[in-house]
Amino acid sequence: MMKLKRFLSGLLLSTAAAIAPVHAAPILSDIVFVVDESGSMGTVQANLRANIGLFASILTGTGQVDAQYGLVGYGDNAVVPRMVTDLTDPASFATAAQGLKINGGTEPGYTATAFALNALDGQSDLFSFRSNAVKNIIILTDEPSNGDFAFRGSVGGSAVNSSVLDGLLTSNNALYNGVLRGTSTDNSYRTLIEDHGGTVFNLNLFNTSDQTIVQQFVTDFANAKLQETLDFCQLNPTNPACQPSTSVPEPSSLALIGLGLLGIFTRYRRRPVASVAV
Repeated sequence: MMKLKRFLSGLLLSTAAAIAPVHAAPILSDIVFVVDESGSMGTVQANLRANIGLFASILTGTGQVDAQYGLVGYGDNAVVPRMVTDLTDPASFATAAQGLKINGGTEPGYTATAFALNALDGQSDLFSFRSNAVKNIIILTDEPSNGDFAFRGSVGGSAVNSSVLDGLLTSNNALYNGVLRGTSTDNSYRTLIEDHGGTVFNLNLFNTSDQTIVQQFVTDFANAKLQETLDFCQLNPTNPACQPSTSVPEPSSLALIGLGLLGIFTRYRRRPVASVAV
């Protein structure tokens, strides 16, 4: 009897291990870069194109995050924000980013961020955010938000100011990050960024032709974004992007296994006891 108990116990444990593994799915993150298209941003744009692959490899290399990347350009000579590419893979992003311009001088960054969230009145170009992904907006600029007039993009008929943008980031449960240069630029964005789970980074480290500095910046930036995404799910465990995926055996499989084990045990109990000669 003791041998049978050991056998059944081992069989149950090994069967459970085989059919009911638990797999934590990576956190989905939809990242939109919002890039200033004024004349001083050419080097930054080139470094973004050249290093999006490095950024992505660090962010997703651990298997904890599954990310895709979109791009908004704003502040060219037409001023209004525009979609340069919808959410896509790093290689396609880099190709599309060749379409960024450097011929502007007015930078309505608040309006551009609202555009990145699909929030402008009558907006026709919409980012294809996954319903269960963390939204992460990253703005790169060396100027404070300026020229945010309703005719360049409105929300509820009003121009986008910091208060309107704060509400949009909150309603989208979006992370907001800035790669910024200059005191006035910092003053324009820092509070919004820090109030929405993000960090301000130094644009000077990304606005150089020294690739050693650039790649170190990208490495540090990507690692910070990875940790930020993991922290987001620690703070927001009920967010759809933060729900684990598990592999659970079908009820019919469990029933069959249970019946089989019951049959083995019953047959053993009914076996006739051999007579002992005396």
